[in-house]
Amino acid sequence: MNPIEEIIKIYEKRIYAFFLKNIKLPTVAEDLTQDVLMKLWIRRNTLKTVQNMDSFVFTIAKNHVIDHLRKAKSEQEYRNAIVQHIKIHSPKALDNIIHKEYQNTLNELLKELPARQKEIFQLSRDKGLSHDEIAEQLNITNKSVRNQLYYAMKYLREKTNLDTLSFIILFMQCAV
Repeated sequence: MNPIEEIIKIYEKRIYAFFLKNIKLPTVAEDLTQDVLMKLWIRRNTLKTVQNMDSFVFTIAKNHVIDHLRKAKSEQEYRNAIVQHIKIHSPKALDNIIHKEYQNTLNELLKELPARQKEIFQLSRDKGLSHDEIAEQLNITNKSVRNQLYYAMKYLREKTNLDTLSFIILFMQCAV
């Protein structure tokens, strides 16, 4: 095993643990770990002169996490500035974007419902039919309609991670 392979073997898990502790996101920690290992690989010819390998490796890792956090903060500030600009200059546009995103999310989740639940849900929501009208049209009981709507709403609420009140507001916005 050559020296760089030994260094990678020794430090890979430790670097990952360092990033995971600081970033808290496993996939980001994996990416950052690979970045540091790549930097070590690029500098492999100069690693022989390093006197304190721990200090060298974790200085690279520390600087990399600082750069990552700085970049993430900058990107978040940029996104916030854009949203703020849209709110001020085009509040209706932002409402339309949010409404469209809610509608797209709801439509994607509806595809996951069993066919009968989806049909009942759409008859209730899109056509505005009452439970009795749906029951009559589908030749099922009113109780079946209520149960199917209950399970559809429960599924959609769970998938959107919203409390009941927020989900009802979302549902009403998308129905408009």
